[in-house]
Amino acid sequence: MSIVAEFARLIHEKDKRDFDRVLTPLSYPSRTEKLYDIKAVIFDIYGTLVNYWRSDFINDEQKESALLAAFRKTSDFFKFTDFLRKMNPSDSPERTLRDFYHGLIALSHEKSLKKGITFPEVRIEEVWEVILMMLARHGYDPSKLDLGEENELPRCIAFYYNMHSLGRGFYDGVVDALSGLKKNNIKLGIISNAQFYTPIDLTLFIRDQSNDIYDDYKDLFENDLVFLSYEYGMAKPNQILLRKLFDALYEYQILPQQTVFVGNDLSLDIKPAIEAGMRAAFFTGDDKSAFVHDLSGKVIPDIVFDYWDDLPDKISFYRKKQR
Repeated sequence: MSIVAEFARLIHEKDKRDFDRVLTPLSYPSRTEKLYDIKAVIFDIYGTLVNYWRSDFINDEQKESALLAAFRKTSDFFKFTDFLRKMNPSDSPERTLRDFYHGLIALSHEKSLKKGITFPEVRIEEVWEVILMMLARHGYDPSKLDLGEENELPRCIAFYYNMHSLGRGFYDGVVDALSGLKKNNIKLGIISNAQFYTPIDLTLFIRDQSNDIYDDYKDLFENDLVFLSYEYGMAKPNQILLRKLFDALYEYQILPQQTVFVGNDLSLDIKPAIEAGMRAAFFTGDDKSAFVHDLSGKVIPDIVFDYWDDLPDKISFYRKKQR
């Protein structure tokens, strides 16, 4: 196990959090109630499999306060609060850290856009690497943290900040739904905007929800059907990720129309999937993360579902019987 994976496991077990809000489904139409002749189901992660929304995200002011608290918690844990004060005495350490973080992400996106990359994605550990270099110039010494290999420190910081900035854990019934689909001979994959820590989180959440029946996210997902944005430097809805998926599906002799994309966002998930010739399933079980944008009535998914327990019954490996 890598240093960051072990660090993540220890932090996760120390600070497991139950859902602290009641989910309200979103009402939205679908084309049908059930899909047939489906050989693969591809999932988005955040807002679809993972409940990332926090109760204190209720408005912009409270969300900013919660994220600043996560920056401060991260700064205190890794002991660079005093150095941030030294670097910018006129502002709080958490605001200074937030400005560095978002400024570096914006700079990376700007460079990618100039290269012609639409919907660019960063490797978030590289952002933290730059922040650590800036801190080191003001005397910060990460070797005193005793976290093992120093080159793993940016990844540990990235995991820690993500853990404390967003909600964590699967929606109820996710693992049972994935297991049910897989047992019905359906191949499972992922296309998602994600970072290096996403597979680590998936594994931790799958262990939690399955009571350790499954040990790794790859026990449920086909490794060659998993496409995470950070690995390609581009995010959804960039069509390159879908093209790579179709190339992989071809090896399984699975057509786009035999594939369902499951997502929570009409713009990033459902519309691109339909335009690419796939079927689409819209998760509407959480109105805080089911995003319609300005596409209400313009984009209609093949199926919708409010509860993960319902999904396996809405997707069949077999062709529909003719009467």
